[in-house]
Amino acid sequence: MDAKCDQFGFTILVFCFMPDHLHLLMGGRDRSDLREFVKDFKQVSAYNYKKEFNEMLWQRSYHEHVLRCEEAVENIAEYILNNPVRAGLVKDLKQYPYSGSSVFNIKQS
Repeated sequence: MDAKCDQFGFTILVFCFMPDHLHLLMGGRDRSDLREFVKDFKQVSAYNYKKEFNEMLWQRSYHEHVLRCEEAVENIAEYILNNPVRAGLVKDLKQYPYSGSSVFNIKQS
């Protein structure tokens, strides 16, 4: 994943793989191309998933939201990391093995 991020000019700040969707909070550079990154990521992961499970992994589209305010980044990170708690998958976000951040140390809200 790190190689793909470097290739397309992104850094993953926060991630959370939920049973039916994925949240990514990413930082980009001036020439980062989100469409190309998502296209490549979905293509490679869907191919590998289909080989192993013989099922589709992704829907055709995705939702994106560009943050315009630096103060909002930590709030979004907290929202993403607490997703498994709100969904009732775990009682504490630190119990969920499919999420994390190398930037934020968020406590359960």
